[in-house]
Amino acid sequence: MKQLLRNIYGYWFYVVMVILFFLFIPVIYVLLSFEKAYPLAHWLRTWWGKITFWFCGYFYKIDWETPIDKKRNYVIVFNHTSHLDILLLFAVLRPIFIRFMAKAELGKVPIFGKFFRTLDLSVNREDAIDAQRAFKKADEALEHGHSIAIAPEGGTSKNPPELRNFKSGAFRLAIQHQVPILVLTFYDNWRILPTSGAKQGWCMSRVKVHAPIETKNLLPDQYKELGDKVRYLLQQDLQQAFPEKF
Repeated sequence: MKQLLRNIYGYWFYVVMVILFFLFIPVIYVLLSFEKAYPLAHWLRTWWGKITFWFCGYFYKIDWETPIDKKRNYVIVFNHTSHLDILLLFAVLRPIFIRFMAKAELGKVPIFGKFFRTLDLSVNREDAIDAQRAFKKADEALEHGHSIAIAPEGGTSKNPPELRNFKSGAFRLAIQHQVPILVLTFYDNWRILPTSGAKQGWCMSRVKVHAPIETKNLLPDQYKELGDKVRYLLQQDLQQAFPEKF
């Protein structure tokens, strides 16, 4: 019975998210036709996420390691375990203008894919030319003062909360543009709404926003050292929260 109720909650979340999305989408689609309007389109989707959370009784608690300057741009990285992660990231970091970088397949999703063909950045890592083109767009976005969000695991964890191996793209970008890395730890989304497997039920979703990691004076070949540092931070957080899982 408990598992049935948990699954119903999961389906309810998706139903609410889609219904509200269709209320927002006419205006968002118009805005996505003009590059200068992208920040406003992003602002609207943060509200789409927040209103979805309210209707679904989804609450979160933020642990700020230190206050951050929301007028700066960042390369934002996080552990990825749930469809909740992206909406929560946008809500937590308002009003930062964030462009999400994700796998190319998302650009083909009906309706939702519009984001990844315009505002966000899709990358096909199996196609060297396409990947180069996507990272060039990311370069341009950072140069214009935008923030880029990337899941360094390259997708959702198959065995959360354990981390997958990290890819290097986020760390190369941060060093190349001398932009700080902003690390977010999502503790509980994998229990509330995992991308696969049984739902674990409702709970408060905890988020930790680490102090930005400066990349000034780092050399291009130090990207692996930077990635290892970020992975260690996330690993430590998750191990302390769920010692029985490690």
